[in-house]
Amino acid sequence: MIVARTVLQAKFGTGGRLAASLSQASSAMMAKSGMPRRWRVLTDLSGEFDTVVQEIEAESLAEWETMRVRLFELAAFRDSMAQVQEFIVSGRNELWTIEGEG
Repeated sequence: MIVARTVLQAKFGTGGRLAASLSQASSAMMAKSGMPRRWRVLTDLSGEFDTVVQEIEAESLAEWETMRVRLFELAAFRDSMAQVQEFIVSGRNELWTIEGEG
């Protein structure tokens, strides 16, 4: 099992709006992708202000790549990303292997 994290730095004061938009879009997109998976949107309690993290779990890198392709094919996904683009300063992806859970 892996976790794909997208770490976004929002413009100052817009982290809450970015998180709300990502939460709303994530719920709809997971259902439309045909590959619903556990996801979460996180906001900072420390570190750089207005940092927003979106996490999605997948069984493997292959599944994550398939899910990513399907999402980018959806017009609704592209539209939702166009709407949040104005809030984002920078971002990066991180891929993590889940070694254990409690």
